[in-house]
Amino acid sequence: MIDQNKEARGGNLITPTTAVLRDQVYDRLGALIRGGHFSPGEKITIRDLAKNLSMSPTPVREALYRLISEGVLQGEVNRSAVVPLLMPEQIAELKDIRLHIECFAAERAALKGTPETADALRKTSEKLKTARAAGDRRTDIALVYKFQFELYAACSMPDLIRIINSLWLKTGPYLNLLYPHYIASISAGRGDWRERIASGVEKRDAAAVAEEIRLDIDQALTYISSIITAAALLNQTRG
Repeated sequence: MIDQNKEARGGNLITPTTAVLRDQVYDRLGALIRGGHFSPGEKITIRDLAKNLSMSPTPVREALYRLISEGVLQGEVNRSAVVPLLMPEQIAELKDIRLHIECFAAERAALKGTPETADALRKTSEKLKTARAAGDRRTDIALVYKFQFELYAACSMPDLIRIINSLWLKTGPYLNLLYPHYIASISAGRGDWRERIASGVEKRDAAAVAEEIRLDIDQALTYISSIITAAALLNQTRG
C-alpha cells in the first residue's frame, strides 16, 4: 500500500492538478508522434520537451514514462526516451493488426452511417486536399488522422478507438516516409478514395468502406516496410 503521507512529504503526491497536466501533455505528445513530428530513432528529452510545450518537467516526465510503458517510446538514460527503430517484421505485424481492427471499425462505422458523418468526412477531405496541394505536410498528416478517426468514431466503440489510437502512435513517426513519392502515386492510382468512403457511409455500404481502409493500410505500410528493408540492405552493403 502506498503511504500517501510519505509521498506528500517526498513531494511526489500526484494531485488532481498534476494528473490533469500529465494527461494534457500525454495528449499533446501523442498528437506530435502521430503527426510525424518525431523521426524514427530521434531522442526526446524531458528538458527539451518541457520547454517546447511550455510545461513543468513533472507532468512531462510522467507522460513520457506512460508512453514508454505502452511501448510507444523506448526509455533511455539521462531522463530521455527515443522513438523506436522498427524492423520490417514489426511493421508487418502492425499492418496485420491494423488491417483486422480498423477494417472492423470501418464496417461498424458504415453500418451506423449518417449524412452528418459523411458531410464531416467530406469537409475534412477537402481541407486535406488543400494542405496537400500547398505542400503543408504537417497539416496533411494531421488531417489524415482526423479523417480516419472521424470515420471510426461513428462505430461508437470507445475501447476500440483507444486500441486503434495506440497502433497509430507506433506508426506515426514513419508517415513522413510516404512523402512525396507514395502520396503522388496513390493520388494518381486510387483517385478520390476518401470520397468513396464518404459515399459508402451515406449508403451504409460496409464492405465498400472497409475495402478502401484495407487498401490504404496495406499499401501504405507495405511501402514503409520496403523503404526500411532497402535502408537496412544499404547499411549492410556499406558495412
